[in-house]
Amino acid sequence: MTRLSMLSIMGMLCMALIAVGVGCVSSSHSDFVRSGKALRVDEPVYDIKAVRLSDGTVRLSFIGTPTLRTTGRYVKYVEAALGPDEEHLDDVVMFNTTTAGAPGANETVHLVGTAAWDTKAAIASKSCWADVSVVTPAEHLVYRVHLQYEASEPMILEPFTEAVNDTTADIGAIARRVFVPPGEYLPSSETFRVIITDATGTVVFRTDYEKNFLALVTTVQPVQANQIQRYVYPWSGRNLQGQRVADGTYNVEMIIPAHPKPYRTSTTLEWPPK
Repeated sequence: MTRLSMLSIMGMLCMALIAVGVGCVSSSHSDFVRSGKALRVDEPVYDIKAVRLSDGTVRLSFIGTPTLRTTGRYVKYVEAALGPDEEHLDDVVMFNTTTAGAPGANETVHLVGTAAWDTKAAIASKSCWADVSVVTPAEHLVYRVHLQYEASEPMILEPFTEAVNDTTADIGAIARRVFVPPGEYLPSSETFRVIITDATGTVVFRTDYEKNFLALVTTVQPVQANQIQRYVYPWSGRNLQGQRVADGTYNVEMIIPAHPKPYRTSTTLEWPPK
């Protein structure tokens, strides 16, 4: 086999890996960014989280929408040029992406991305800078962020709210498993709790109000590393007395009532939903 044939096969293999979202690392993307041809945007497209693992590896992750309000619409892939400071963004990683949820009526679809930065620069870094590139069929968007490392948790929760119609909103969280801590379990049939409070801190609704859950021991989903579980509760905007709540901004706390330590996240919700 000629050298030219081998290069052609290697090139097609790398393109195939990129198409399916496998972590193929390339320097061409960062070169393209440095050339000034990419469109720089001021606001982050995705909120990237960075966690330092015990072996020194930095794990990057995000949860967001798989489509953008741009000409290109759907996201082809996401990459990041990384470094310990803004002058040395020398390492490039590609995010492995998957979707949570399915398209259709009353269903929210999320794009979930994960990547690992494990070079010598990553292990020695105290925080990192990143040029995050989001590529659609028509655009190449890039934005710069400074990422402070967060503590590693057994599971990461990303909250979301989505208007189903003008009288119902989906309240939920995307859970991505990092690792399963020893002895973790759910003590009852309650798997997901939503608590909604108004601007004064008064509880207007909670999913466990006057509920009797079965006393049984179950596992906390998801149960394997990097698996994703979508928790959601459709709220009709009625309080604990069954009356419609007033228009305004509400605070939403979401809990997976695991033992020995529950998982929590929070967000806000505008009512009526839009």
